[in-house]
Amino acid sequence: MKLYRYVIMNNAGHSWAALTADDVAAAKDPGAPILPQLLHDGWVPVRETPMGGGTSQLAHSLILLEKNSMPADRPPRKPK
Repeated sequence: MKLYRYVIMNNAGHSWAALTADDVAAAKDPGAPILPQLLHDGWVPVRETPMGGGTSQLAHSLILLEKNSMPADRPPRKPK
């Protein structure tokens, strides 16, 4: 089963997750960029929108990430 997540990133290098109900309940540092942490945790970019800025100097892009989920009763495999 695959899990999906959206991240918003701007051309200044800031990124944040599009929040779900679970994300809102969890305490997080809103100033910390989330994309590097998600990539480190095994999330993989699947699709992104082109950056657009309108009248602002900041341009934003929406990034779709996916990750394979592991069944709760099966421990992760050790690398050989």
